[in-house]
Amino acid sequence: MFILPRIKEGIPMFLILHNPLSSNMRSRHKTKKIVRYFKKNNLLFIIRSSLKINDLNAYLAKHPDITDILLLGGDGSINYFINSIETDQLSQNIYLAKSGSGNDFLRTLKPLKKANVTIGNAKTNHNTHIRFINGCGLGFDALVCYYVDNDFKKNKISYFLNVFRAIIHYKPQTFTVIVDGKEKVYHNTFFAAVQNGRFFGGGMKATPDANIEDDQFDVLIIHNIKKWMLQVLMISIYFGWHKHLKKYVDIIKGKDIIIQTEKPSYFQFDGEVASEITEIHINAHSKRVFHAFHKQSLK
Repeated sequence: MFILPRIKEGIPMFLILHNPLSSNMRSRHKTKKIVRYFKKNNLLFIIRSSLKINDLNAYLAKHPDITDILLLGGDGSINYFINSIETDQLSQNIYLAKSGSGNDFLRTLKPLKKANVTIGNAKTNHNTHIRFINGCGLGFDALVCYYVDNDFKKNKISYFLNVFRAIIHYKPQTFTVIVDGKEKVYHNTFFAAVQNGRFFGGGMKATPDANIEDDQFDVLIIHNIKKWMLQVLMISIYFGWHKHLKKYVDIIKGKDIIIQTEKPSYFQFDGEVASEITEIHINAHSKRVFHAFHKQSLK
């Protein structure tokens, strides 16, 4: 732990939380750059590994001079953070900086600089409650995340390669999707993704019209499509063109969402994966302001 001594009272003190395992441990380079920047500009900070703080509330209570939290990591690190603490009860400002293999939430947040973000809650058929900030989904996209999670290399290329691997192995099934009480049954379905942010899969513009500040989620359903055509569609998602393929693509906005699958499926939440899921019930958990970290704004 490095602590830069305080010079004056009433000036910001940052807690920098980093995940040393993020991005196959390549995040260490990003962390060193941030630390150099803070030292060079005489910014006060404490740096700790997010894996070594078991109770962040207790830690913050012992360090009342901390005014800001800078979280370094990808979508998985942010997900761990929001599932470990009630973020809406923190008095500190929360900044997010890219330092992982998947940074899809920041792709939505960065142009806004800061946003009062809706954090989602997914209740599964196992009666577990899982929070997400960028998105979650059942089916094919979760299988891709499972393959990526077990891949030694985690980057855009590995995601793309694992998409093709999942296309070969995934078996479409029937999904029942209920959005704000309106039910629709989809046959030969590849996946249903519930998005808060606009992107998934390392830059795919899955839900181009999603708004992280409103109370609604965007549900993306891919169905009744041949596997060879799915490959073309997955490429089109990078540009957001898939929303025009209405024969195969539905995008529905809603606040209360239930998705049921015919058979147990993988379930992904911000890229993290759970198995043997047949139902998720999604609604808003809380609201919290997040800032995209910009070095120049701290000077």
